[in-house]
Formats: sequence, structure tokens, C-alpha cells
Amino acid sequence: MIRCDIGLCVGCRMCEVSCSAGHYVGVSSELSRIRVAKMEGSGIDLAIACLSCLEKPCLECPTLALSVGSRGEIVLEEDDCINCRACYEACPVGAVGYHDDLPLFCDLCGDGPPACVEVCPTGALSNTEDVEISLRAFMGFDGKPGQKRANYATIESEPIREGWASGVRVDG
Repeated sequence: MIRCDIGLCVGCRMCEVSCSAGHYVGVSSELSRIRVAKMEGSGIDLAIACLSCLEKPCLECPTLALSVGSRGEIVLEEDDCINCRACYEACPVGAVGYHDDLPLFCDLCGDGPPACVEVCPTGALSNTEDVEISLRAFMGFDGKPGQKRANYATIESEPIREGWASGVRVDG
């Protein structure tokens, strides 16, 4: 799955551009399957795509239109989707997009290397396999996807922000 090193992400949104251009004939953050949470007040940026978390609350689809693919990605059977948005609302970090009445999940760009990883100018993005992440700590947060992304970015950035406050470099 696509992981973002919060210490390296500069919020340039090239990941969003490459993702949307690779999946659609157009460039828009609304068409992207990865979204950048920009925390303007703190200077923190974090690209967020589906983390294929252990809990997978998105799979509680009433029509069973979602499943897990061979590389851990969430796969949508478009013909089975009834546009209920349950998966979109269930994601605890707001990683599921929505366009043309269908949810957008990171599909790792099919068989090739993920475009977002390839274009990231700072190397903040990586495609990691066999890494399991629990998002249980974020499951109780209610809000719109953008609010969930901001909450996730805020919590994930706490070590960096604490380091900055004490004058310690934490970027390696």
C-alpha cells in the first residue's frame, strides 16, 4: 500500500496530479485516489491513500461490492455498487474518494509501479507490501473525509511538531 513519510512530504500534490491523470482524462484532486492533507497552521502535509488497514470498515458494504485484491488493495465491482456511500463514510482516515457515484480506492495503478510514488519529488511516497496497520485509534472520529484526513495528519504529525517545539530535528 502507499505510505507517506510525513517528514518528507512537502504538499506539492504531484501525487494527486499523476493519479487523476492516470485514471481519467483530466487533472483534479477530486479524481485522485490519493489526497494531500495540508495543515496550513502547522506546515504539515501528508498524502493519504487507502492504507488497507486491518479493520477494513469499508468492506461492510451492503451489496458486497468490495473485496480485497491480491496485493491488498480494495477492489470495487462497479455493477454491484448502489451508491450508498457506506464505504466512503466508514473510512476512519478519509482515504476513500468519490466520483460519478462511485467510490475511489487506490488500485496501486494496476500492474505497473504506482504513478504517485514515481513522481514524488522528495521520495516521501513508497509502495510497501506486507505492512499491516491498524486504524482502530481513528475509528471513533466522526466527520467528513477532509476532517478525517486532517485528524489523521494531526495525530501522525505529533512527534514532528513536538520535536519542533523543543528545537530538536526529527527528520533524520
